[in-house]
Formats: sequence, C-alpha cells, structure tokens
Amino acid sequence: MKLGKIKDIVIIVLLTVSLGCNAFLLYKVLSPQEAISQNSQNKTVQTVKYDVKSELTDVIKSAKDSSVGIAVYQNNRLSGSGSGVIYKKDGKTVYIITNHHVIDSAQSIEVVFSNGESVKAQLIGSDQYGDIAVLKTTVNFDVSPFSIGDSSLLDVGETVLAVGSPLGIEYAGTVTQGIVSATERTVSVDLNNDGQDDWDMSVVQTDAAINPGNSGGALINAKGELVGITSMKYSSEAVEGMGFALPINDAVTMVEEIISTGKVTRPVLGVSVMSLDGYSSYELYMYRIQTNLNKGIYVANVQSGSPAAKSGLQVGDVITEFDGKTLETYKDFLSQLYSKKPGDTVKLTINRNGKTASVTVTLASS
Repeated sequence: MKLGKIKDIVIIVLLTVSLGCNAFLLYKVLSPQEAISQNSQNKTVQTVKYDVKSELTDVIKSAKDSSVGIAVYQNNRLSGSGSGVIYKKDGKTVYIITNHHVIDSAQSIEVVFSNGESVKAQLIGSDQYGDIAVLKTTVNFDVSPFSIGDSSLLDVGETVLAVGSPLGIEYAGTVTQGIVSATERTVSVDLNNDGQDDWDMSVVQTDAAINPGNSGGALINAKGELVGITSMKYSSEAVEGMGFALPINDAVTMVEEIISTGKVTRPVLGVSVMSLDGYSSYELYMYRIQTNLNKGIYVANVQSGSPAAKSGLQVGDVITEFDGKTLETYKDFLSQLYSKKPGDTVKLTINRNGKTASVTVTLASS
C-alpha cells in the first residue's frame, strides 16, 4: 500500500473516532436521564446550587436602605434633585446629610426614602465652603442610619461604592463601584460663579461613576461604612473616572456643629475684598482702584466695628501677606483666613499709598 493511501486511511479513522466520541457526548447531553439510569446503580445523584449572593450584595442592600433622594422645590415646582445619607435618628427624628449646592436656594425640600415614602424636611443649616447641609425630618417608619467609617484609613486602590440618585429620583438607589484613586486631593472650585476659582477643597478621588444627582450621596467602603459624601466630578469629553467625595471625618465635624448651632462657625475679618490678580491697569482704572500693584488683595470695604476696622485697616489698602504667607489671589486669602479660628490674632502686611505697613487683627466669629 502506498504511503499516501495509508495517511488517508489514518485520517479517516481519526475522523471516525472523533465523530464517534462527539456522538457519544451528544447522546449524553441529549439523554441525561437515560444515561443516569444506566450508570446510577447504588449511587446518589447530587444537584449543585450556586448562590450569587455575597457579603457585598448585603452591604449594597443596607447602603441603599440608608440612602435617600432629595427633591428641591421653588415656587411649588421641582427645581432640582440630589442625594443624601441618613446620618442618625433620635426617636422619630431623622438627620440627613447632603451637599450645600443641592439645597442652595430651595424654598422647600422633600426627602424620598428607599421604601418610596416622601417626607418634607427642614434645613437645619449648611456651609458653602464645606459644601455640607443637614436636614431634619420626622418619620413614622423604621430607618437605618449609616455606620460611620474613618476616611483617614482609606488606601489608594481600596474598593469603594457610590450610592445615590443620578439623573433624578427615578434612579434612586443606583450603585456604582470603583477604587480610591487618591486620598487627599486638592480641588479648586468657583463658589460665586465669577469664572475664577476661589476655594480649595480637600477631597477623596475615586473612579466610581458619579453623575449629576449623585451629589450628597454616599461613598462607602467594602464593609458598608460611610467614608465620604459624593460632591463633584470633572465633566469633560476628554475625562473619565474622576469623581470626588468629601472625607467623612471632615463632614462629620461640620455636621455636628450645624446640628448644635445651625451653622459652621468661621473666622471673620470684616472686609469686602477683591484680588488684583488678572486685572489690567485699564480695568483697575475703570474700577477706580488706585494702585501700582498687580498682586494682592484690595480692600474695597471695611465693616464698621469689625476686627478690620478696630485694627485700622482702610479702604484702598492692599493686603500682600497674611501671617507671613504671600497673598496673590482671593483663593489664597480665603484659604489663609479659614485656616484660623475665631479669636486668633493674625498679622497682615499691607501696602498703603505705596508704603508697606503691618496691622494686627484679632479675628471674630461668623
């Protein structure tokens, strides 16, 4: 027999064996009961069940129960929405944390709980610079506050979940997963919508999806502990996965003060100021600001009886240093001022009519 024919026969035999094996497997698949009856004598057939539930699904269920939607009304019409977290309860009274920017300018507020109940809420107080607000409401059903974690223990790469109501109350209880991208990120924000950043916020960065409506919602760790309040994200076609949350340690400090006093107490200097940075000499002339400086904080008004007035600070002065720290922008000024406490004494270096002078001011409280 020729070699070529031998190869053909081998190939045919292999194909036949293969087809036979496939037919046997097909028979086993299509006729499982018959196959079992032939081979199950004196044997026990066991059914294996796979449960997709885990500790994480339990954590998510609990977090959704402790999360709420926030509906904001103006002139009896829905004007916006956001998210919130159940912070604590005292009998039937429930305290809820959300963002200041969620409830800013609200005439009335409703809280939508996970059971679908919508209840009117009272604003106890809020703080623009911390972007924190505290609501109070009364309920006749059970609610579960979050367990508060420690945001100082977060590690980069740690799994976190964001829970909230992106794009409206109808998507309440939406959960997204990601990691901690940075634990102490500084983000500059524009608080007065003048196009210039005027405040630095210390935040936790995450790549968990955060969308409009998530503001004020929960950022939790894998144990289900509340470690942050979702606040903002970078919004750009060129940017993905850059969301930010207020560390819960900072938030709780402000929340407790708001519950106790209705506000966050901050130091007061008693002046209206503007930054010279970014203004041309012509613009300064049009604003009737007479100075040769292009850096520093221009004093536009001094409140009567304020710490600034008592120290001798005058309209037209340019503050160039705050306790030895150089001031170039309004953001620099606010950062230095709010790093102090009411009652602290600070030294200001000023330029008055081209001459340098120093004034000492004891800060009051807001």
